[in-house]
Amino acid sequence: MTPWSRRIAPEEAVEILRSEDERGHVHHAFFKDAMLGRFYAICNCCSCCCGAMQAHRHGTPMLASSGYAARVDPELCVACGTCIELCQFDALSTSNDTAVVDAARCMGCGICASGCPQAAVHLERDAAKGEPLEARELITRAAAQA
Repeated sequence: MTPWSRRIAPEEAVEILRSEDERGHVHHAFFKDAMLGRFYAICNCCSCCCGAMQAHRHGTPMLASSGYAARVDPELCVACGTCIELCQFDALSTSNDTAVVDAARCMGCGICASGCPQAAVHLERDAAKGEPLEARELITRAAAQA
C-alpha cells in the first residue's frame, strides 16, 4: 500500500459513493494491464476538473460506457431541467416539454437518474454500449491472484 491510499471498510466505501453521488459526481474505475487486471484508481469526478471527462466531452474518447443508457419516462417528466444540470456529458436536453437523451453522448453513469426529483429518468441496459463491468468478477479474480 502506498502512503497516498488506505484500506477502507466496505461500509465506508458505500458511504463515499453515496455522498459523491449526491454531489453529482460520476464514479470511475481505472485499470492498467501493468496492475495485473486490478483497479489502478477509483475516482468520483465532475467534468470541471477531470481531464479524462473533459477530453471525452471534446471528442477524445477516454472513458468506457457503463453498458447502460439513460431513458426518460415522458409520463413522469415535467421538464424541470434537473437532469440536464446534473449530466456531466451534456447528453440531455428538453424537447416538447420532456427531457431527451442523446444516446451517443450518454455514458450511463446514472447521475441524472439518481437526481431526478420525479423519478422520470432510469438506466436501461444498452447493448450498443458494450458489456457492463462486473466489479464482483474483478474483485474475485484479484483476490485469487493475491
